[in-house]
Order: sequence, then C-alpha cells, then structure tokens
Amino acid sequence: MKAKDMTNIYWFCQSVESGGFAAASINTKVSAPTLSRAVAQLEETLGEKLIHRNAKQFQLTKAGDIYYQKFSSLYKQLDTEWEKLSDKQPKLVGDIHVSCPETFAEIFLQQTAIEFMEQNSGVNIHILFSSDIDHFFDDQIDLAIVTRPAQAPNLVQRRLFNIDLSLAAAPSYLDKKGTPVTPEDLLKHHLLMGNTMQFWEFKQQNKIIRIPVKPKYSINSLRLCIQAACSGIGICMAPKAALQPYLERGELLLLPEIQCESGIVYMVWADQKLVPARLAAFRNMILERLDQPADLLSLFSNNAL
Repeated sequence: MKAKDMTNIYWFCQSVESGGFAAASINTKVSAPTLSRAVAQLEETLGEKLIHRNAKQFQLTKAGDIYYQKFSSLYKQLDTEWEKLSDKQPKLVGDIHVSCPETFAEIFLQQTAIEFMEQNSGVNIHILFSSDIDHFFDDQIDLAIVTRPAQAPNLVQRRLFNIDLSLAAAPSYLDKKGTPVTPEDLLKHHLLMGNTMQFWEFKQQNKIIRIPVKPKYSINSLRLCIQAACSGIGICMAPKAALQPYLERGELLLLPEIQCESGIVYMVWADQKLVPARLAAFRNMILERLDQPADLLSLFSNNAL
C-alpha cells in the first residue's frame, strides 16, 4: 500500500465518523474539497463506490461500510499510540542547561532543579556557574540567571527582582588602608570581584557614578569573594543580605558613606518560536517560586553562606 492510499483511507474514515466532509473539515482542520478529493481518489484506486454523496446525502455503500469497518479501528489504535508519544502528554524528557551565579544555585536553584527532576524523571539539568551571558550560545545555554541586562537582540529577558548592594571590608583592611567615603576614593583601594562586571555603580546627589574596577583579586564566586574580603585583602561589593552573617560576627564592616546602586537580577533565554516543553515548564517553576522576592532574600540571608 502506498503512503498516499493510507492517507486517503484515513480521510475517508474521518469523513465517515464526522458524518460528512463539512463536519470532518472542522474536526481535522483540512478543507472539505481536500477530503472529498481524497475519497474520490480512493474510490478510483479501489474501483468501488464508497459513499453516496450529494448536497443532501452522505451515505456509505456496502463496499464503503466494509472498508470503514476494516480500517477505522486500526486508525483509532494508531491515534491512541501517537497521543502517548505526543508532546501534549505531561511526560517531559531531555536536557536543560542553565547558567547562574554560584550563590543563586546554592540557595535556590539546586533544590528547585532536584524537585523538578523528581517530578519529571526524563529530564536532566546541568548548571554552569556564571553571572553573565557572554558565552550563552557557545556553551549552548538554555536559561541564564544574570545580574546585568542582555544586549543581544535574539535573547529574551525578564526582570526578576532587585537586590540591595553594599560595600564591605574587614576591620584589619580599613585600619591599614583607611575608609573610603566617596566612590572616587575606591580607585586608591584594593577591590575584590566575584563576577565579571567592569564597572561598579553608585548613587551620589541623585546621580549615578560609574567607577571602573581593576580588581586586586577576582574569583567567579560571590561566596569566596566575600570570604576573601574577610581575610583583609580588599573591599568587596555584594548583596547586603549575603553580607549580614559576617557583619553580625564582626568579620566585615559596611562602608555606609558610599551608596551602591541596586542590583537587578534577570532571567534570560533564547528568542525561539518553539520553546521545548521541558524548558518552558522549568522556567515557569522558577518564576512561580520567585513570585515572592522578599522570601527569597530572606532565604539568601539565612542560608547563602
């Protein structure tokens, strides 16, 4: 049997089940003339009249009833098997590659990923530590959590929440190097970086001041950057919630004279018309859990470090 004959038999069965070409057109989203031609071609191939049809009549012939009984159950079984494999089914499969800062993974994303994989055993999640999207396409990232906006036109971003940032240093460092009181003073100090940002932004007299950062020490980990500051080698910028445990223990002191601009956290993904179902579901799970940013920041403070 040729593929075209199989298609024509399928449209024949659909037309019979619907009671006519017009109704079958609505159910199958195939035009009525196309269905009519398919049945006509099938009749020509078989050399049998299958349907008596005119403006007021749509009735199976004896031969048509025989063919319908033989093939309709087969197609129904095929439809059932296809639905089991269809993306419309709740079973999700495949890999998801995510990029985010280490601390975000530690306090939030890892647990979310584990729960998602428990609910969807066919999904594998891979997390790469990064706070930017410079290698989004090179590393084949599906979803990124970043602290600066995406510039590429083929990326979509969603603003998640703001973070209050502060400068901090160990008492030993400030005793030795002095305490900066203006953003410009920072140019004379040892600065520590936990990301790849080239500038730090500050508020001064309702203006935004950008200070270029040439770090004394940099490491792609906010947690380790803060620990480096505790050792007395320089000044770090970090979310105030993450600094709080160290401030309470006296390991770090804030620099209150210098007001940092708030940090913004974004979710970024590729601008694709067809987003895989597994990625859309994981993205939605993250967004639902981030719906209460105050709760997240509390979690950050209590568990980050």
